[in-house]
Amino acid sequence: MIRLIIAFCLCSTLLLADLKITAVKQLQDGIALDFNTNIKKNAFKRFVLENKDAIRYVYDINAELLGSARVFDFQDNASIKIAQNSKEKVRLVIALPKRAEIDLDVEKKRANFRIPNLKMQTDSISIAALFDRKATQKVESRINKTPQKIATTKGKIIVVDPGHGGKDCGAIGVEKVCEKAIVLKIGKYLSDELRKRGYRVYMTRQKDVFIGLRQRTTFANNKNADLFISIHANAIAENKAKFEGVESYFLSTARSERAKKVAALENKDDTEVMNYFSKQSFLNTLNTQRIVASNKLAIDIQYGILQELRQKYKGIIDGGVREGPFWVLVGALMPSVLLEVGYITHPTEGKRINQSAYQKALALGIADGVDGYFQKNP
Repeated sequence: MIRLIIAFCLCSTLLLADLKITAVKQLQDGIALDFNTNIKKNAFKRFVLENKDAIRYVYDINAELLGSARVFDFQDNASIKIAQNSKEKVRLVIALPKRAEIDLDVEKKRANFRIPNLKMQTDSISIAALFDRKATQKVESRINKTPQKIATTKGKIIVVDPGHGGKDCGAIGVEKVCEKAIVLKIGKYLSDELRKRGYRVYMTRQKDVFIGLRQRTTFANNKNADLFISIHANAIAENKAKFEGVESYFLSTARSERAKKVAALENKDDTEVMNYFSKQSFLNTLNTQRIVASNKLAIDIQYGILQELRQKYKGIIDGGVREGPFWVLVGALMPSVLLEVGYITHPTEGKRINQSAYQKALALGIADGVDGYFQKNP
């Protein structure tokens, strides 16, 4: 009997591992998932997250998502996001402004998630089509084929830059681990996640080597990158227990003492050989269009990180999107950001940042932010 139970469990695990989501389609009032085999309702494990801004209905599926992550926007700030959350699990998140009864209808290889009063965010659907099922199906098919609904990852090149390295340890955390080691792990997780979503990804370093600040953006420019993402962990000498939170920076002249202090830590590689006035002169020639694009990228990535981390961890602090004179970003010819993924010196956050589960969650959030940026700026 025991052998029979073990065999049954093993078979169930194998079946779940072989389950694949072959297509994701937006409906008028929800989303449809197509699978490679018949499924049942018990394949979807649901939980609910609630805060003052939205109600999130989260469904976990032990399956593989074929294709990249997708985000569908609806009216009234509602959205549906689906992505590969881990190697074995796909996560579907339905974010709504208020509570609603979600109708999950499973039939053979298809699962339909329908939400009452949910309306697609588009002006291309005629009123008549809403009352004609055949016409509605044609509209859904047409929308799914339009450029804005197709994954925008094709051909996009992203350079991931794990900060510090080699002789440059960066900050030292509460667990006596160098910043350079932690951000390299996050950079690798991020690169893997972005590649899963269809991006072409390069890393400025894949091992513990020292690379000068200017060499990093030169590398990105030579790759004709569409985005440059530099990953760091923040630190502060005084009041270590006080400072925590995720911060996203884009290049500009610093507007606050806090930004100047953060920039000073990250700039120490090259600033000793640069004259202050020449630096100020260079910053004054920055391209306004690139600054605006970098600001948008920072906002989307900050949002993506917070959304992902707050689903799994309590007390995640939003340090905000800020501007500062970070020299690692100066030479980049594309939208670029510097991410401070948390304070390595904080007693709680510093320990989390050194955990692989937290690092993977950070990578997922950053990748979601990249997707969000390209959906708005294809």
